[in-house]
Amino acid sequence: MGLTPWNFDVQVDVSPLANVLLLLGSTLALYRLSGHILRDYILVPKITILNDIPRLHLPRSDKIRGRVVICGGSIAGLLAAAVCADHFEAVTILESEAWANEHGTELPKIEDRVYRTTTSGHKTVTAPRTRIMQYYFGNHLQPPVFLVLNRLFPDLRNLLDRLGLTSSLIVAKMKLGYGGIYLKDPHTTDDITSGVPLMLNLTREATEVVLRKAVMETRPNVTFKSGTVTGFLGSEDSLSGVTVKIGGTEEQELADFVIDATGPAQMSHSKWLRAAGFPIPSNLRIEYDPIQRYTTCIWTIPPHLKDKWPVPGGFKQGMVWTMSSDFRLGDPKALGFGLKDRDQLSVNLGGPAVPSLVHSMAELRSFTQSLSVANSVPDWIWELYDFIEEYEEELKPFWVDARVPPMNWIQWHKATGRNSVLPRNWLPVGDATMILNPFYAHGIFKTCIDVTTLDSVLRSTSPESWKASHISTMFFKRQFPRVRSFW
Repeated sequence: MGLTPWNFDVQVDVSPLANVLLLLGSTLALYRLSGHILRDYILVPKITILNDIPRLHLPRSDKIRGRVVICGGSIAGLLAAAVCADHFEAVTILESEAWANEHGTELPKIEDRVYRTTTSGHKTVTAPRTRIMQYYFGNHLQPPVFLVLNRLFPDLRNLLDRLGLTSSLIVAKMKLGYGGIYLKDPHTTDDITSGVPLMLNLTREATEVVLRKAVMETRPNVTFKSGTVTGFLGSEDSLSGVTVKIGGTEEQELADFVIDATGPAQMSHSKWLRAAGFPIPSNLRIEYDPIQRYTTCIWTIPPHLKDKWPVPGGFKQGMVWTMSSDFRLGDPKALGFGLKDRDQLSVNLGGPAVPSLVHSMAELRSFTQSLSVANSVPDWIWELYDFIEEYEEELKPFWVDARVPPMNWIQWHKATGRNSVLPRNWLPVGDATMILNPFYAHGIFKTCIDVTTLDSVLRSTSPESWKASHISTMFFKRQFPRVRSFW
């Protein structure tokens, strides 16, 4: 039986379908393009410093003819000096503590620490920098901070090596926990040459030594001078300098540009600008008080005990363990361990309205057990406590208390613009503009935003246009969207 052949002759008009697909493809491409433009050309330059970091420390053909005076020689003042030295002929740092200028380029020897017993009976030490509240606090200088420092000081790794701090440069791992939940770090490698984000793991005292030595060695046009700034010298719409007390004598330091890096004292807002004739509004500062206290304890691990170190992964610098209780459960406490430079184990613990501070191993155990998330504490933490107690005499521990002052933000941007009441040649940096909660470790990062923004402003200013430029208005216009999220 023969088969009848089938013959299909179907005609379909595909043009409407093709048009729909073409329209969808074009819409998707336009969406992705607009997202790229929004991110890379609007959001990233406006709210981050990522595009500005690569321009740090690039040589300019003609420096601004003038002198910068920086009030304060701590971290913010040193970073501001590094930036200004790249743009101006001369920079002077005025630091009130003579010790910083005389001994601040070498790490204080651990064996030279002066121990004393407090009135409450616990051991502490006397810090050589008496005005630094967090002198023995641990600094976790996150990847953006390292990027800024590495650009400002290209020989940074060699400097760390010369100071014996090579192992402080590590892969960025925070080992954070909150409410009993551990957050997974994105990188598992410890290889700092693998291209992953890096951070610096230093004590506060080592951070300042690194920066001061880096400025002294790489910026020959920076002068360090000991003296206490007492006020500003006003001159119409600008400042002509500062007054400074050296010994028992008050002198004048003339300047073409003045930077306030006085830290939490915030002297520009509290006193100096008004006294120099600038009518600063009284409502610029907003604040809140976390009613927060914490304790830092330091144990120094001698070489012969490193093999007995009970922490998984072996004895290596970095964060050891961090856990914050769940604030929603009414337990606003936090506890964090880090192995810092020169083999120092640092623990920071406390929180808002804690009833008492910790000053002994027994109290540390009790504090840990009191956490609402105590059931998530790994067994090796208790083994670490056993290790510390067994060798406590050799580890030479000391405890340092800190009462965190109210957090505040002086919203200088509200005093700028066409009718600005700020001097055109003045800026505050670091804590002089915003005091942040130290538990979030954002302070130095925010300072890096300040100085990187300053660098971008100065790069847009020529020597010819300098005296006609209102630097404070230019700066706060760029800085405000970059730091507002910190608050």
